[in-house]
Amino acid sequence: MDTTNGHTNGEAAPLNSHSNGATNGATNGHAAPVVPEVAAPANGSTHVEPEITRIRGPLGLGSASLAGKVALVTGSGRGIGREMALELGRRGAKVAVNYANSSEAANEVVDEIKKSGSDAIAIMANTSNVKDIISMFAQAVAYFGQLDIVCSNSGVVSFGHIKDVTEEEYDRVMNINTRGQFFVAREAYKHLSVGGRLIMMGSITGQAKGVPKHTLYSGSKGAIETFVRCMAIDMGDKQITVNCIAPGGIRTDMYHKVCREYIPNGANLNDAEVDEYAATWSPLHRVGLPIDVARVVCFLASQDGEWINGKVLGIDGAACM
Repeated sequence: MDTTNGHTNGEAAPLNSHSNGATNGATNGHAAPVVPEVAAPANGSTHVEPEITRIRGPLGLGSASLAGKVALVTGSGRGIGREMALELGRRGAKVAVNYANSSEAANEVVDEIKKSGSDAIAIMANTSNVKDIISMFAQAVAYFGQLDIVCSNSGVVSFGHIKDVTEEEYDRVMNINTRGQFFVAREAYKHLSVGGRLIMMGSITGQAKGVPKHTLYSGSKGAIETFVRCMAIDMGDKQITVNCIAPGGIRTDMYHKVCREYIPNGANLNDAEVDEYAATWSPLHRVGLPIDVARVVCFLASQDGEWINGKVLGIDGAACM
């Protein structure tokens, strides 16, 4: 068993285009990575093996770190976005915490990230407004000097039979969930460093069988799945990976109110009964938590997630299969 570089059986570590600063020296107290020579093409082949970085120390430790990286998370003053920002900070990233309304909540997130030993800034921007999006990116880059990870998290929920959907409601949902995410992605491409990460927010409803009275919301999220497949190709020239996460049944501050819409006669259940019912959706017999989503985001943002690109990752405990 070869454990010289922290890998067994001679397995190589992840590719080097998103090395979390490891190429410039030691990572988290470990020795600088050793980069082997790249073999020349044989038999006239034009294929060249990619450069591999082997990280010393326990398997995955250095490659999972986000030290030296800068992340921007939209809608991160509360809910899933809040936990994304906090977990990115815990793993070493500096974080731009975007909010649309509550500066107090956003600043609490900033304070928590700073307590964890990293740095953060709160930036107000309404992601349904393209001018706000442009300004948000400019502020983040001006403050931190770089941008490596963008999590497009902002979104709104909507329920209603198609016969009752107004133009105003259609525009409200699409402007944030779909249009807003598109232009966040556009600006991300412009500002992300080579080898950066773009993680967009879908929903398990974009993949699941039809959900009653959820046409507008499900459609707004389903569009994101097509976006990432095409954007992954467009952004390949900067080696930026583009993926979509599709959470389902995550217990946030809005969870009990929204969850009742999925449960027959849910309006008659108390919060404990909602939790008990929702836990039956997953074979793991529990509801999802924001940290379940944040950990997947951090994996995609790290070097470990480098070879995942243009994909939609369901995060629902197998509730929708």
